[in-house]
Amino acid sequence: MFVGHISVDKIENINGSRLQPGGAALYAAMAARTLSNCVTLISATGNDNKFLDVLRGFPYKDVKIYDEPSTKFHIKYDRHWEAHYLKTVHGAGSKITSRRISDRWLKHTSIFHISPMQPSKVARILEKIKKKSPETKVSVNTWIGYIKEGQRNRKILRDIAAKADFFIVSDTEIKALAQTDSISIAVRLLKAKRLIVTLGNLGAIISEDGDLQMVPALNLAPDKIVDTTGAGDVWCGAFIATYNLTENFGKAVSAASTISRIKCTDWGFTSLVDLRFKEPNDVIEFVMGLKDGGIQKRMLDYMKD
Repeated sequence: MFVGHISVDKIENINGSRLQPGGAALYAAMAARTLSNCVTLISATGNDNKFLDVLRGFPYKDVKIYDEPSTKFHIKYDRHWEAHYLKTVHGAGSKITSRRISDRWLKHTSIFHISPMQPSKVARILEKIKKKSPETKVSVNTWIGYIKEGQRNRKILRDIAAKADFFIVSDTEIKALAQTDSISIAVRLLKAKRLIVTLGNLGAIISEDGDLQMVPALNLAPDKIVDTTGAGDVWCGAFIATYNLTENFGKAVSAASTISRIKCTDWGFTSLVDLRFKEPNDVIEFVMGLKDGGIQKRMLDYMKD
């Protein structure tokens, strides 16, 4: 189950400009959908959203449509793919609160993934889920912007990390959260049940009950990058879906790295809409088959009929 924003994004990068559907929860759910049919999306958007058709792909959802503007982002990427947020309109996204988590979703034992939102809001959602359904696992991912907003946010996020079952951050984010320039020090300082630190092409560091594990990423051919928007959210969605199916960190990280890379070969999540893997092992088969053809050719073997 994926909780968080659905947005309308204006994206500018070296390949051009495009208006497209977005939002952290939507990207994560789209990635999970490549591996599982049981994906639930919990969100809110405005009735001005021109991309509501994308929701038809989710038979299980609780998306409230409000009579007010949708959440909107205007993001410009430089030639190094660094994101610069030129404009943010929170709009209907502000309606996503702990009250939006219906008790009917808390009867399940699957994993809840809370996408980046204001830390105080995430803390309340996490508290409600754990209070109503203690056996439900919760994954949390945050954003560097919230971490940099100040000490209060960092304190809330450290508390969330200790209470969540999975806390997923990038190497940049964990250093900012722990206020150190060293990843190894940051990993030791941050208390979490299961801490996942993504390292881009290198893979990820997993810390479970203090036991460290390095899981290398599967290297994909250097195809042309079209759009990196939502790549981190896609990583989270693929990771959670794979772990939920296998409880294997290695497979989960490998699938996440691969599906995130596939996402970047087209605008938004276009490359994921019709992509289907019957099981996580298919993702490994996908990568092994890249020597027989480029990534675009290989994707055709895994498109739904």
